[in-house]
Amino acid sequence: MLTPDHLPPLGERHVFFTEKTVPLRAMLGTVGHARATSTDYSWHGQKRGRAEFSLMQYTLAGRGRLRVGAVERDVLPGQAMLLHFPDDNHYWLPADSSEWRFIFVCLHGRELSRLWRIIETRLGSWATLAPDSPAVDVAVRMISAALRGEIDSAFKASAFAYEQVMALSAEARTPRPAGNVNNAIERACLYAEQNVHRPLTVDALANQAGLSRFHFTRLFAAQHGLPPAAWLVEQRVREAARLLRGTRLPLKDIAARCGFPNENYLCRVFRRHSGMPPGSYRRSGA
Repeated sequence: MLTPDHLPPLGERHVFFTEKTVPLRAMLGTVGHARATSTDYSWHGQKRGRAEFSLMQYTLAGRGRLRVGAVERDVLPGQAMLLHFPDDNHYWLPADSSEWRFIFVCLHGRELSRLWRIIETRLGSWATLAPDSPAVDVAVRMISAALRGEIDSAFKASAFAYEQVMALSAEARTPRPAGNVNNAIERACLYAEQNVHRPLTVDALANQAGLSRFHFTRLFAAQHGLPPAAWLVEQRVREAARLLRGTRLPLKDIAARCGFPNENYLCRVFRRHSGMPPGSYRRSGA
């Protein structure tokens, strides 16, 4: 397992590489490695300003806690949080965890954000990454270079940012070994992503995976942390949020594109997941 020993010495609390030496126009924001030991470590995804950015935070040791929408789970060694902001997420050091050691990378840019959402949809907000995976390797090289002061231009910063996103994109697209049950679950998820506008059922997804409904539901929940029906609703809500942010489509059209039976049902589900009705969400510019 990757440990903090693979990185330059860590200070008492945080060692950061910041925009002090890289212009804000660079696609690479703050990167570093950290050790959180206080429950004061708590970040809310809707309280970090209006600027859009993406985060990969890979756990080295200890344990953190992450909530995305209505789903809440631990973040363990070998798992990466893949998040975008602003969004309905919250991560923190829980009271029953003595520490949380991790590396982190923050990225900026409209195109990187677009690619990041695809990555997050395919890998999930809790992504299991091998310590020797290309995505982790890029992050470690980037952080090490930053702490040595070697990222001294926007061009080098942006090159690292793109390399990080491409490594994660490759991870998201890498097929599992034939016959592996993860591949069957992934196949069902991809089918759902491509047909989110259809009235999909758990039975339909189980058929895509080639599994019985019972077996599929049990394996899906173990892999994604929630039942397939709840996951499917989350995908519909995320797509609705994307359309609310990026288009002026009326709610009835958004409902149709996201697989909701009607506008009223969209409003009820969206409010339950985001805490506000679709119209308010659109006007807020979240």
